[in-house]
Parts: sequence; C-alpha cells; structure tokens
Amino acid sequence: MVALLAGTAAADPLDELGFGAAATGMASARTAIATGAEAAHANPAGVARGDAVEALIGYSYAWNHLSIDGHDAGVTDARGTSMGLAIPIELGGVRVGAGVAVYLPDQFLARIQLTPISEPSFVRFATQQQRIVVEPVAAIDLGDVAIGAGASLLADARSRDLTFDVGGTASKHSGTASLDLALPLRAAPLVGVWWRALPDLELAATFRGELSLDLALDIRANVDVPGVVSGDALVSLRSASYYTPMRGALAAAYRPSADAVYTAELGFERWHALGSGAPDLKVAIDLDVAPPLVASLQPPAHFHDIPTVRLGTERTYGRWALRGGLAWLPSPVPAQTGITSFADGDRYVLAAGVGRRVTSSWLAEPIELDVGIVAQHVAHALVVKDVALQPGGAFSSGGDIVQGSASARVRF
Repeated sequence: MVALLAGTAAADPLDELGFGAAATGMASARTAIATGAEAAHANPAGVARGDAVEALIGYSYAWNHLSIDGHDAGVTDARGTSMGLAIPIELGGVRVGAGVAVYLPDQFLARIQLTPISEPSFVRFATQQQRIVVEPVAAIDLGDVAIGAGASLLADARSRDLTFDVGGTASKHSGTASLDLALPLRAAPLVGVWWRALPDLELAATFRGELSLDLALDIRANVDVPGVVSGDALVSLRSASYYTPMRGALAAAYRPSADAVYTAELGFERWHALGSGAPDLKVAIDLDVAPPLVASLQPPAHFHDIPTVRLGTERTYGRWALRGGLAWLPSPVPAQTGITSFADGDRYVLAAGVGRRVTSSWLAEPIELDVGIVAQHVAHALVVKDVALQPGGAFSSGGDIVQGSASARVRF
C-alpha cells in the first residue's frame, strides 16, 4: 500500500509552552528552582517545598509561522489553559506534598491528523499542543533534599473486534458490521530530585517515561458474493500519536545574591524508540482474485536521540521580577531520502518575561502575576531525496513559532 498515512511525532504540550508564564519567560529552565504548583510539571520534588497551598492558572497561545516550499505549512495555532495545584503538609517535622498539573487545549482534547507519508509535513508540530495533559504527583522534603514522583496519563485506542460481513446475490446485496473498541489508560512515570548542595547552589534531576497515544486496529472483512468473489481480508494497523520520548535532565541553579538566580539544564531525549515514525500497516487478502496479498512499503528511516540545552535567569527588584532564557533543541528527524517526507529543523529559542507580586489589605497572601513570551526559530532545511528511492521528492522547510502566556499564582 503506497498511500501510507503518517502518525504524529510530538512532545508534551507543557514542555513546548511552559507550565506557567514564569517558565515560559525562562525557556522552561526552571527544573532546579520550581516550587509549589509549577513544580507539578517542572520537577515533582518541588511540590513539597512550598510554604503554603498554591494554585496556578494560566493561558498560552502559540502562533505557528511555518512554511514548506515557501508556502504556509498549515500548522494550526495552539492555545489552551494551564492549571496547577500544590498542597504541602507538615507531618512529624517532615514536609510532604501532593500536586497536579493539567493542560486543557481550547480546540481539541486530543487531535489525530494523518497525512500521506510522502507529502511534506511538520511531523512534530502538527498536533503537539492539541491534547489534554494530566500529571498527578507527590513529594517529600527532607530539608536540603527533596524527592518527588508521579505519572503522566493518556489513553490508548485498541480494537477488541472490528468485523465486516459483505454478501449477497446478483439481485440483492447485504452487509453487517460489529465494532468493539477499548480505551485503556496509560501512565508514564515522572520522577524528580532536588538537592541544596551549597548555600548558593541547587542541583536537580528529572526523569520522564515514554508516552504515546497508541492506535491498534485489527479489522476482519468476510466477503461472500456467490459467483463474484468470496474470502477474507485482514487489516492490521499500529501507529503512535502524541509520542513523548523517554527523557532525563540534569539542572543547576546558582544564586549569587538573594535577588538573582541563574539556571542551566542539560537534557536527553530518547527518540529512536519511535522507529520510522510511520504506522505499521499489514494487509492480507485471501479472495479468489489476484493478487492474493497486498504488502505495505515500510520506510527504513529511524528517529535519533538528541541532547537539549536550556539556560535561564531571573532577577527581582522589589515586587518585580525580570526573566530571560535561551534554548537549543536539535531535531530528532533523520535524513529524508526515501518515501517519508518529514519536515523539521533544529530550534533556537529566545525567551523573556516579567512578573509582579500584588499585595492588598483584602488579600490574605500576595498574588503573583506573570507574563512570558518565546520566539522559536526552526532552521531552514532543504531535503533532496535519493533519486533511486524517491525521484522528484525535494522540498524545503523552516519558519518561526511565537508563544505568549500569562498566569497567576495564588497562595492560601
């Protein structure tokens, strides 16, 4: 089957947008300093390090200006609401905490977009921010060390029975179908550790497991038209959407003074487990017609593992906070020489943000209001196919993504 459909490779929407505008303004380089509600995503260990119950609510919007061959690539702008909660409690001199991070896109709870694999498309940006995120976590704070763990939740789509019966005579045709689907819940582990190594130096590490919305369909068609055709057709389809690779990060935060902090993060993302990025499609036809078997063309390309680098800074001036960040996010997409036409490129990220602490006589605790903006440049790439494998398949791609977010953090 040459008209194969491409699944979507993507990342966690909160990794792309930032969980809260403070993270957005620092290019998400807050693994070593996140506490309270924002830590439910950035580093689970931080939900126990807050000094009060904290709630976070924010809104993000991403403008996608990506092109293929000089034309708009048709990548939908993403927008959605982030919500977080952290509840720290003192138990016998030890602080424990529980929290949750939630992201709700405005347009879709989950969107699957399938395009022919030979058609150039931005495989990592098409739907990456168009799914719901739910991450419950818990943590314990032992003073200079904190440990947290939780899970990121997602559902699969699996068929228990998909059967079509087609029959009839020369004067009458009939058809019946039965459908039985299951939506099993999947969970990827989240683990975080925080350590105050020195009075002015904090270290942290996080681990996130692999997660994807897996589609598994097994379809059986029974055909019996006397005198015309009879037999069976079997179709097996396996694909992965919203793929989030297994990843780890090491982070450090240096505080030269009480009103300044500098952060650095080195990450690793294990993309090779995604394989070619294309669905596995098998079609077996056992009818009294030729040919008896239809085989799919499997692309040989495989995604590769990548490092990531993020840098951030935050300075406070009384009730104001100024933030900035940089990031380098290389592409895991392999060279496109055969049937697949995945568009992608290394990303260079520049971020800035501002925060304001608001106090009032009618507020029991201050409210922190934050705004952040991120500019991502997707490097221009020119793909020239192997003439022997895919003649005439050259295309160019690149563009920019601008993201803005605003959030509020309230303590009780």
